[in-house]
Amino acid sequence: MRGAIVKSSHNTSTNPIAPLNIMTAAEKLYQLIQTLPENEINEVLNFAEFIYQKHPPIAQPQAIPSGTLTGLRGIAKRSGQAKNDSELQVEYTDYLTQKYQ
Repeated sequence: MRGAIVKSSHNTSTNPIAPLNIMTAAEKLYQLIQTLPENEINEVLNFAEFIYQKHPPIAQPQAIPSGTLTGLRGIAKRSGQAKNDSELQVEYTDYLTQKYQ
């Protein structure tokens, strides 16, 4: 529930957090922790670490920017044995010669 918006329904006269009626859950938690004694903060921390271990965040795959050659990797593959560097150089030279004549 990261980044969830929380509406405070507490009375502003008794709740030090109430002046900000709309805040994320993380912001509200941070403000609440500021008012707790150290031993209770440690309890909250232990619980948060327990939850984190139980449900670790899923790593988002990094998108390959469009227009990069790495985005084409694996799309086309020649059948048979791969050509060596000199064969590739000759083939590419022939291709360029034919293209720009």
